[in-house]
Amino acid sequence: MNIKKTLGLGVASAALGLTLVGGGTFAYFSDSAQSTAAFNNGTLSLTSDPAVIVDLSNLKPGDLITRDFKLKNDGSLDIPKVLLKTSSAVTDTNNNNGSHNLKDDIIVTFLNNNDKKQPEVLVISLADLESQSPDLVARKLLGTVLGGEKSGIKAGTEDKLTVQFAFKETFQPQNYYQGDKLKLTWNFEASQGAGEFK
Repeated sequence: MNIKKTLGLGVASAALGLTLVGGGTFAYFSDSAQSTAAFNNGTLSLTSDPAVIVDLSNLKPGDLITRDFKLKNDGSLDIPKVLLKTSSAVTDTNNNNGSHNLKDDIIVTFLNNNDKKQPEVLVISLADLESQSPDLVARKLLGTVLGGEKSGIKAGTEDKLTVQFAFKETFQPQNYYQGDKLKLTWNFEASQGAGEFK
């Protein structure tokens, strides 16, 4: 074998040997850790008690009907506001109401939110109430002065409200309303509060 080839093989063998020795002795420390997370969503659960707040017949102009009802938070999250959504339908039994609307002559007064120490929350005709969404559990200035609860309904608590319906007396014949029916539906819409940094 010629000398160049012998030297070339020797150098290649030495390089391979160094590579194997260096690779075989390379070592490092290692470690690992694991984290887990669990998310359990809260619940919003609002109920009204009683479910039927008022069911009356034989109404006449001048009648006043007062009822208590409760808004309960059966969920695990606080409810900062409860918006009232109103819809109603009138049945004109004798087809003689003309320009008169029974919704204009039923006056709704939220007399009191007992927990917020908030008297006379709202006085409004049923027709006008349909275009509004009042917050029934807001505490206004008077409630602050009288020491009522803060706005909203905390989880596991309830607010007791008093409402009055008045059939407005116009001191004029209102015969066109005789035999008419009115079906009122109230939806109480609760929403969660703002997200928090946890």
